[in-house]
Amino acid sequence: MLKKYVNLFGLKIDDISLLRATTLARTSLRGGEGRIFFTPNLEMLEMARKNGEIRDLLNSASVLLPDGEGVLLTSRLMKTPIKNKVAGIDFGESLMDLAQKKGKSVFLLGSKLGVAKNAAKNLLIKYPNLKICGIHSGYFQAEAECEIVSKIKGANPDILIVCMGFPRQEKFVVKHKSEFESIKVVACLGGALDIWSGRKKRAPKFIRNAHLEWLWRTAIEPKRVRRLFASCPTLCLALGYKFQKLVDDKSIKAK
Repeated sequence: MLKKYVNLFGLKIDDISLLRATTLARTSLRGGEGRIFFTPNLEMLEMARKNGEIRDLLNSASVLLPDGEGVLLTSRLMKTPIKNKVAGIDFGESLMDLAQKKGKSVFLLGSKLGVAKNAAKNLLIKYPNLKICGIHSGYFQAEAECEIVSKIKGANPDILIVCMGFPRQEKFVVKHKSEFESIKVVACLGGALDIWSGRKKRAPKFIRNAHLEWLWRTAIEPKRVRRLFASCPTLCLALGYKFQKLVDDKSIKAK
């Protein structure tokens, strides 16, 4: 089955469900081609729209999961609607469940000192048969990078979770892509380790079901307001695209 993606200002985001994304990961773990998963949100889309290098970086992934209501809204405004939001944390949970059931190992890389360790403890409570073969903080100096890559390779994980923030995590993965060839699934999941560790709390399910998780995150992290406003130009351009499309359609009908 050919992948279907939606082109948003040059960023090729997969029109995919959580189930389909998990199926792709399962296929890789069974011995298929390795896959890299990135999770672009509206802020990342805004940066990719303005910066060709960032756009190319994101498009180099095997799969771009539509992570965020802003991405879905942009796609609807541009008349190329993406059907499902696939939050990185939800995909991460699916990967942990899949790894436990299939006996696959996981390496956790990211966040502040001690966070990955606490995340591993909590994950093992929820998934008692999960094999976590290694952990490491995401705060390290450039000179330590080779050592960390060697540690990851030595642990020989089936799944590598990287949570170092955008675009640092994506750049790290792409830079060492050839060295991670034996790893079947690599996923950049932003703040997933913070949530799994209990350092940060995810929005309650009823808020997520109301498509207001972005508002919850802004409320508990007010600094996100600036980032939210910084992403508005993309929505404005998408709205302008929709308006122009309506004008063009009316002109065609008038003829």
